[in-house]
Amino acid sequence: MQAIEQIKPENYRKIKPLYENFRDRALTDYKYQSVPIDFESFTLAVDSKNLEGLVLLEDGEPEGILIYSRLKSPGSTVIEVNAVHSDKKAPLLQALINRGEFDRISYPMLGIQENSVKALSPLGFKFVGQSIVKFDFQDPVSYRVLKNSPDAPFGESRLSVWDEKYREQTVELINLAFKNTKNANFDPRFLTKKGSEDVLEMILTNRYGSFLPFQGRLLLRDETLEGFCLAVMATEDKINIPLIALRKDERNKGMGKLLLKSVIGGFAKLIGEKNFHFKEINATVDTDNYPAINMYRRLGFREEYFYPHAYLNKAT
Repeated sequence: MQAIEQIKPENYRKIKPLYENFRDRALTDYKYQSVPIDFESFTLAVDSKNLEGLVLLEDGEPEGILIYSRLKSPGSTVIEVNAVHSDKKAPLLQALINRGEFDRISYPMLGIQENSVKALSPLGFKFVGQSIVKFDFQDPVSYRVLKNSPDAPFGESRLSVWDEKYREQTVELINLAFKNTKNANFDPRFLTKKGSEDVLEMILTNRYGSFLPFQGRLLLRDETLEGFCLAVMATEDKINIPLIALRKDERNKGMGKLLLKSVIGGFAKLIGEKNFHFKEINATVDTDNYPAINMYRRLGFREEYFYPHAYLNKAT
């Protein structure tokens, strides 16, 4: 007999072996950048509602878990599925849908989860192809490509590190740059300035990794923000680019490449001069965003792997 329950203190002991198995496989099978929190920390996160979850039971025994969190933006609640550790993903996701406590569901199907696309389609999910691109600091070919990549002329613009006085302009630019992209399908925060402010706040307060204010770059013309590239330390040896954006009239001029190249160069300098042990910089880009993919390639990045990002809009 099959049953699905909310993860709660009454079943913590029962699901612990399943969570530990998921945690052991997180880096290899689920392509996590770092090992998830230990079980005690996980239960504390559930107790405080920072994380929630469902457990699939077969004859009373746990056979799968679904872990998720809630992202709230103006007029919208997004359930972000962190992982589904089960061979039977459809029943768990259907149970989540049936609860109806969302406007959208966002589910990055990393690693072995991509094999469940066919099972999710009948539930109403749609998919955006995503690519993880990586600059490998240990690869001399990547450095050679970076070095040989020509720089675009600055013109009247200049580069700066992060400065709080440009926060409001950064929020405006996030909204303008991403509201009409596929990212807004699974993250509607990009649709409004308030939601874009929430995204930026999460980056600045280390929700996506340790924010590195002196390693990101702002592109300025006088006191106007024309573009930016932010950086966080995802793990001790991995850097992530959570957002990079330009104003529309600055695109196709090499300014994005200029920003990104400066960021990479800053980390290369830290490695060379201060003995930091960063192994890579990575970013996520839509698989059909060919201008962005070509920009990364021209700077020595390579596509490491692809995955489908599933989303479900309750309104449709």
